[in-house]
Amino acid sequence: MQYVHARAATAARGPGLSHLQYVYPPLPVLLSLILPGGPLALSIVTCLFSGTMLAYMLWQAPSPWALALLAPLVAVPAMWFIGSQLLPQVVAISFLAVALQGFIRFSAYGETYGGFIAGLALAVSYSADPAALLYAGVMCVFVFLTGAARYRGHIEAPVGVCAVLVFPCVAMAACWSFLLWKFTGNWPGNLDYSPNAHVLAFPQGVLPGLGNALVAAAADLVRAMLYPMAAALVAIRRRTRLFGVGLVLPVLALAVARWLGFDYSPVNAYFTLTVLAVTVIIENRLLGSGRYRWIYRWILIAAVIAQVVIAVAVWPPTSIGFDAWRHELFG
Repeated sequence: MQYVHARAATAARGPGLSHLQYVYPPLPVLLSLILPGGPLALSIVTCLFSGTMLAYMLWQAPSPWALALLAPLVAVPAMWFIGSQLLPQVVAISFLAVALQGFIRFSAYGETYGGFIAGLALAVSYSADPAALLYAGVMCVFVFLTGAARYRGHIEAPVGVCAVLVFPCVAMAACWSFLLWKFTGNWPGNLDYSPNAHVLAFPQGVLPGLGNALVAAAADLVRAMLYPMAAALVAIRRRTRLFGVGLVLPVLALAVARWLGFDYSPVNAYFTLTVLAVTVIIENRLLGSGRYRWIYRWILIAAVIAQVVIAVAVWPPTSIGFDAWRHELFG
């Protein structure tokens, strides 16, 4: 939180917008500028975002069983750290969850307004984390993977769907780039939205970094085992492997983001995959209806229990910031 507050202090220095290149992420920095109280106020805002996200998930859920799905987000100490200290990540993932809900309604159920919601939510997510562009790309690839049968060879249909999804996010990035070029003469500016982010810097090298990122993504998937379980059940229920393959794409996006220098520690990755898993389960109605709903329910509850045990007692996710926070809080 001190990092965002320091970014805001940098933005307030100098004439006009001469320090605009150091203002990313703009939404958290703007909140820091307008809210009194410094880091404490930002922590309160982070908690409000986290609570609102959980409440929204429950509101969208068709079954009270969905309450159990939130256990990996509320029973793991690393999630207490993210939910109170990492404002950019919480803002980005909250709106990414909204975007995923809209995307599923748009692509799976044909609800047009869902596409607009997904596009706008991705644009807001970009204002806190540039990785939103990666997830917009993932959604477009998913459209082409799963839309062949639905659109029956009409290539313009999936292209139109992708345009609806991507345009707001790309427009947001383009506007930000233009402002940087106009007022600072610098592009793309400094996109380091957190102390451990070194965007487009390939901090571990190109080839070695790619290998390390893939290994780390596999480890993240083991910790967040609710996600692969949800992907498998969705593929079974939809009777097509392409849905399961499509749900592997966010994991690859995590690996690419880590490779490029985004701040995706095991704690951040656990949070991201768990939120996405809960969203996928709720939006695909795995708990509320269907012939095999009781089987699905008990499989998912078992996955939730296993994930909590792994994340708390066996192989907990860690990061530099979380370790320091836990030491200060618990000694």
